[in-house]
Amino acid sequence: MAVKIGVISDTHSAGSGRDLPVKILDALRGVDMILHCGDLECLGVLDYLEEVAPLLAVRGYEDPLEDGDRLAMTTRVVKIEGVSIGMIHDIQWPGPKIPTSSDGSELVLPEGNGREFMARKFKQPVDVVLFGDTHEELVMDWDGVLIMNPGSPTYPGKRHKQGALGTIGLLEVDGETATGRIVDLEELSNSRSS
Repeated sequence: MAVKIGVISDTHSAGSGRDLPVKILDALRGVDMILHCGDLECLGVLDYLEEVAPLLAVRGYEDPLEDGDRLAMTTRVVKIEGVSIGMIHDIQWPGPKIPTSSDGSELVLPEGNGREFMARKFKQPVDVVLFGDTHEELVMDWDGVLIMNPGSPTYPGKRHKQGALGTIGLLEVDGETATGRIVDLEELSNSRSS
């Protein structure tokens, strides 16, 4: 049976972390696990998301520190079934660097094999790479590595209407296979209200 994983990043939640719109939690209901790619800003957002499913995260630029395994410093690799998932906030650091386009909506892939490149970045082979930082959603394949940026649910990138809810990602792992897709929270919200 496939494992369903909610992927979220750049929530930029202040105070208690309970300021996330309930539509975000509703969109995550039914997942087996949540992976947060940083820029949470307060630990409370992790507590709030854990009310939906178990959670692991990596730190963004100015995220707080926390003892234990829930929040990793810069990178982490999570193994789900036969799939290794590399997590990082900013795909550009630590090296080797993968630049983004000027608007953050695309990766500028360096020359070389993507699988080998990512293995150097995470210090072990990975099948999936999850990152955040740009607030721009992206799902792509690079030499057999699935790459996903879930965008931001609360402060979406330039492709979204100002003030609108943004996006999250859904990753499904079945044995040694992973597939990913982006969920637009505005579209989801509109389809449920009609």
